[in-house]
Amino acid sequence: MSIEKDMILLDIVEKYPETEDVFHMYDERAGVCIMCSHLFDSLESVTEKYGIELDEILNKLNRAINS
Repeated sequence: MSIEKDMILLDIVEKYPETEDVFHMYDERAGVCIMCSHLFDSLESVTEKYGIELDEILNKLNRAINS
């Protein structure tokens, strides 16, 4: 199983609670608490909004669920 770019943040964290720490790593860069502000948005839309490298966060999220 892996996390995909079209998944909703709430679905990701609900299914894989260990990913919450990964999202918090990007809060400072985004200037907001991503989980607080974008729970119902797709991973892809959040990365586009804040200029986060999609492949980078996908790799970190997938490592978190596979470790």
